[in-house]
Amino acid sequence: MVNNLKKIAQKTAVTNKLVKSANIAIMKVKPDTSEGAENKGYSFVLPDPKDLNKLDQSGGGGGSETQQPSIAIQSSSAAGMSVVLLTGDAFFPSEKTGKLPAGEPDSVTTELFADLEDDLGLDNGTETVKYVNSVVLEIDIGEQEPGFVLNLYIKPNFQVGDTSKNLKRIDDKRVQIRYQCAWYNDEKFEWVADGCDTIYDSNQPTGGVVCSCTHNTSFAVLMAAEEIDPGYIEVQSMLSRILLAGSIVGLIATIGLILPASAIVTTRSAKVNICFSIALLIASLLFFIQDFLIKDDNSGIIKLKSTGCIVYTMLQHYMWLVVFMWTIIEGFLMYLSLVQVFGSHISHYMIKFNALAYGVPIVFPLAGYFAFTRKVTVAGVEVVDHQYMAETMCFLKPGTINFYALFFGPLVLSIMVNLVFFFLVLKVIRSSKNSNLSDKEQLLRQLKAAVGVMVLLGTGWVIGVFMNVPAPGMQVSLQYVFIIVNASQGMFVFLFYVVLNDAVKNFWLEKFGLKTAAPKSGTGASTATNVYANASASGANKDAEHTYSSAAEFPAKRDDNANL
Repeated sequence: MVNNLKKIAQKTAVTNKLVKSANIAIMKVKPDTSEGAENKGYSFVLPDPKDLNKLDQSGGGGGSETQQPSIAIQSSSAAGMSVVLLTGDAFFPSEKTGKLPAGEPDSVTTELFADLEDDLGLDNGTETVKYVNSVVLEIDIGEQEPGFVLNLYIKPNFQVGDTSKNLKRIDDKRVQIRYQCAWYNDEKFEWVADGCDTIYDSNQPTGGVVCSCTHNTSFAVLMAAEEIDPGYIEVQSMLSRILLAGSIVGLIATIGLILPASAIVTTRSAKVNICFSIALLIASLLFFIQDFLIKDDNSGIIKLKSTGCIVYTMLQHYMWLVVFMWTIIEGFLMYLSLVQVFGSHISHYMIKFNALAYGVPIVFPLAGYFAFTRKVTVAGVEVVDHQYMAETMCFLKPGTINFYALFFGPLVLSIMVNLVFFFLVLKVIRSSKNSNLSDKEQLLRQLKAAVGVMVLLGTGWVIGVFMNVPAPGMQVSLQYVFIIVNASQGMFVFLFYVVLNDAVKNFWLEKFGLKTAAPKSGTGASTATNVYANASASGANKDAEHTYSSAAEFPAKRDDNANL
């Protein structure tokens, strides 16, 4: 039947004019060879999707030019086309599609969630029920050139609303009613999405959907309930909040306890550690308070996809990259201090380190937003494609090119660099010996040093690389390990920078009169207790401020200064 209608449209002598009835509309578009024809298109106003008699070509009179189009068609080819519009999917049978309930939007949404709750396909492997939610467009352009793209703008019959309406938690999972562009595969008798990109703003309830497809056939906008953030578990979110809160307290305590210690804070390693702690504190705070400022139902102070959300996303992106940069600088400094040792002096080192840590990452969020946020125009109708930001939070959109290229890529690079530094430093740790300690004590000290270096270099992020393992059980296990290791990083920083740091502990014990100050040598503070003093050349005052010490977590190459 549809093919017959298409043949009628192809053979008719009437061009660029709608021929319509209540359920069917036909239009033959003649080829346009004028300049810029590929950027033109055809748009239509349809007040009632159940009555195509009311379909009117935009600008065709009746004041329709002032109305927002309901349908728009634009092809990368200037060739002619035949268009058939149908009010429903009666001619497109499929066992996987259902009939939309009738009624007011709120009641329909409630009924849809109720009907779909038992068959969401989240655990039992079955596919979610889909609904044809627009007019059906049968488009034939004939021979297609290489790189052919057909852009369609279609307003759904039923508006799913913003995230306050279309998002719901079911069995500890987040489920959202979403639009999906699809084409009808007459060989399988089903609607499929392969070959079509779906573009729409989930926070614009009255907006339409852009379907960008690489072929021409029968198209429609489907509606279905889908799980978002696969693998999301509410208890993991709570665990993250608890550990992040502990990390934030630990980082604040670390900075507050080291900064007043003037003899310690003037060393190169202490300055870098403080800078790293500040960057990690800011990044952790931004991630932690996001749950209070931004809500997935868009009821928060910062609205999803707003200018504030854009800034927040870019700021989070930027600060985590700054943290990654400081871990690389930490690793480089450890390498100079514990592996290379001599010739490790760097002039104006803090200016250079800060320029690298805060300068290099700024390119990534700017490139991400401006390169991956674009306006898609179909016959004059614009829809914003937010490929940079996630749908339900102000962070990068997972699973996209920009996420892998601009966040995951730098993360993997920093991990690879730091793993090299880690194994080089680990080699020094293993070779460090102290004749005053037993083998068991020596092993425990070396283990403590190895764990300290691993935490400070952020090598726990390597777990994130493997979190996309297909096996669900393994994925959930890795998620828990990732959360525990990385969300608690600030607490580990406090442990190794303060609790296990004899120099910091002695400073505060002496400050409160709980311990008598140790006698000072001619070269300054004792290198045996000062984690930030020179590890390898106790008399080299020029370089004393530039290297890590031989305290508990940072062993030296010389036995007389080793404190493992």
